[in-house]
Amino acid sequence: MVQEELRKVKAANINMESKLKESEERSREMGEQVESLKKEMEDSRSRSDKGETTRRPIRGVWTRRPIRGVWTRRPIRGVWTRRPIRGVWTRRPIRLTCSPPSPKAHQLSIKTFSSPTQCTHCTSLMVGLLRQGYACEVCSFICHVSCKDHAPLVCPIPAEHTKRPQGIDVQRGIGTAYKGYVRIPKPSGVKKGWQRAFALVSDCKLFLYDVPEGKSTQPGVGASLVLDLRDEEFSVSSVLASDVIHATRKDIPCIFRVSSSQLISQLSAVSLLVLAESEVEKRKWVRILEGLQGILTKNLLKNQQVHILHEAYDASLPLIKTALSAAVLDRERIALGTEDGLFVVEVTRDVIVRAADSKKIHQIDLIPKEKIVALLCGRNRHVHLHHWGALEGAESAFDLKLTDTKGCQALTTGVLRPGGPSCLLAAVKRQVLCYEISRVKPYHKKLWEVQAPGGVQWLGMVRDRLCVGYPSGFALLALQGESSPISLVNPADPSLAFLAQQSLDALHALQVGPTELLLCFSQLGVYVDGQGRRSRTQELMWPATPLACSSNSTHLTVYSENGLDVFDIHTTEWVQTISLRKIRPLNIEGTLNLLSSEPPRLIYFSNTSSERDLTIPETSDQSRKLMVRTRSKRKFLFKVPEEERLQQRREMLRDPELRSKMISNPTNFNHVAHMGPGDGMQVLMDLPLVTPRLCTSSCRHVLPHLPSDSAVHHNDSSLLSPHPSSSPLIFRSVISSASIRSQDTAGGRASLSLHPSLLTCLFFLCSLQPDSDSTKHSTPSNSSNPSSPPSPNSPHRSQLTLDGLEMDP
Repeated sequence: MVQEELRKVKAANINMESKLKESEERSREMGEQVESLKKEMEDSRSRSDKGETTRRPIRGVWTRRPIRGVWTRRPIRGVWTRRPIRGVWTRRPIRLTCSPPSPKAHQLSIKTFSSPTQCTHCTSLMVGLLRQGYACEVCSFICHVSCKDHAPLVCPIPAEHTKRPQGIDVQRGIGTAYKGYVRIPKPSGVKKGWQRAFALVSDCKLFLYDVPEGKSTQPGVGASLVLDLRDEEFSVSSVLASDVIHATRKDIPCIFRVSSSQLISQLSAVSLLVLAESEVEKRKWVRILEGLQGILTKNLLKNQQVHILHEAYDASLPLIKTALSAAVLDRERIALGTEDGLFVVEVTRDVIVRAADSKKIHQIDLIPKEKIVALLCGRNRHVHLHHWGALEGAESAFDLKLTDTKGCQALTTGVLRPGGPSCLLAAVKRQVLCYEISRVKPYHKKLWEVQAPGGVQWLGMVRDRLCVGYPSGFALLALQGESSPISLVNPADPSLAFLAQQSLDALHALQVGPTELLLCFSQLGVYVDGQGRRSRTQELMWPATPLACSSNSTHLTVYSENGLDVFDIHTTEWVQTISLRKIRPLNIEGTLNLLSSEPPRLIYFSNTSSERDLTIPETSDQSRKLMVRTRSKRKFLFKVPEEERLQQRREMLRDPELRSKMISNPTNFNHVAHMGPGDGMQVLMDLPLVTPRLCTSSCRHVLPHLPSDSAVHHNDSSLLSPHPSSSPLIFRSVISSASIRSQDTAGGRASLSLHPSLLTCLFFLCSLQPDSDSTKHSTPSNSSNPSSPPSPNSPHRSQLTLDGLEMDP
């Protein structure tokens, strides 16, 4: 009611202002008429004394003045009048007392626009594929749904509002700064030519829309690329001829480069080249983008990062290329469903376990409570049940195929009732099947099946109930089957009637609050209450055609062909854009993703608001690791082969710079002071060992006590020329003959002192030792004592031996 009263008062004020302007204009015109009439009267009197008959135009009216009177034509209803006034006929203005027209309100209705359109009120781009905003049926007024209550309601819209200049509100980052047609490289590169695009800078983002060839062709509403100017790594610059070797000479002055953190990161080292229509236009684009970025930085309008991207594992692993699904088992293990079976990757130990032999695993659902793994796999998309022990590398105790699930389109798991047994729900065409899952034979039991109003496109658990998505609708079903389904698109709500008029794919549904849900369709997102009635006028607009959705308790992630967009489900705000082409989720939660780059990469999304639930290993683009078989048929090591390791060592010894890069960083040490050549080792301090047993078992890594300096000098000559076959023995004898000169009693730590020649021999003998990454040796100590250097491709973390693998079943 208050909003309605405010709108009425605002409309009345605008109406009064317009009335006042009209009155002032009318009074000014009337004053001019009075002055002109006075002059005419004086002239006519002077002429009448001379007996003249005149014919002259007065404000577009011809008058004929006889001696006895003047005939005047007065343009009022086309009537001629004769009025003698002392022998002179005059034109007298007649005031018409009629009330000015009352202001009219806009006749607004939701419209779908076929090309990028700006809001008349805020000038921002109206993002979306369908029902982008309101449009007036009478005038040209267009606005967002959120701008409707703040825009002037007088129709037609005042001229000062229709001619508003473009610009951005720097306090909120809202508005359009610039737009125009440009050209971008074709997907195969600049060598293949350029393609036309429509570029627009709006709401702190750079939008690009593909334009089909042809002068009259308009761009579509689906954005081909969106870059956020609030990104700290966003940059724009001109290019040199060496940067665009395939461009023509006349085009080089018109080309500029745009980069962002997503584009220049290690995940995709690519930047966007833009060809403007002229060099002047290019300078204008660069100036506007740079200036706008500076304003946004000055006003602290920073990009909100919801997802932080990590490379989950080494991209050289061949299983990543054929991955179809994935799941996070624990902090150190990932399950990968591939074309060839189910594999478990231990990311910290580089161990690969073949868990199941099923082909084409499209989805992985874990039921840890019942120690069961459910797989949607095979050419016929059956659901298979496996024992949890298969993930550990053991032979699967069973492989149960649920025959009724042939052609399964969607799969999810849940709990039948709080504290009750687990259940598995599968959708086959329009049928939804419910199975009770247990850890004892027969492991599954069919409870019920129900038919959906249409072909099932999505299944999920919402508000402890099963949510079924079908074309243009969603429904809630009780897992016990004791109540009828609740349609989440209420046919009695006229504002949702458009969903029944056109078929929209159901992508995702999630709970927003205790009484509100968000339904995601292929064209937009709608907020409804528990009874399927619209709860918000505002709808979620997708910048591009979505392919999949995932969500957590606060944000919705929408995947498209050219990247992904993140929305705050409570405020409907578009908070993050990640411009990675051809990225798709591998699990329902959207934490593991496959980036179809070269090579394909396994990407992990960590959430800034929650603690990471997966350990991220170190990766390298120059990795030469391969899958090496062990004595166990189901376990592999992902490591550098022996021949490759020897080759790397030769290269490392020949190139000092390469050697410094390939040696791993030190761990578990205290840096006291820098040591140069000839400084000795007096400043090194031992870290306390964990147990005495560890100290004795790692004797070849620790320098024990030497009796005296004479013993050191006595053995110098024999150490300079060791026999190759006895190098390990000599190494141990040299270590055992070392001595500690002094001990810091206050700190309880021993300072080491070695003769320079002995130190040289020790490092020489260390280089003769076998690689520390060899599986035949024990795990190196983590202390700071001198020891053999780790291999180039073996991070200083827990190692796994082949001997240990061979003993596994």
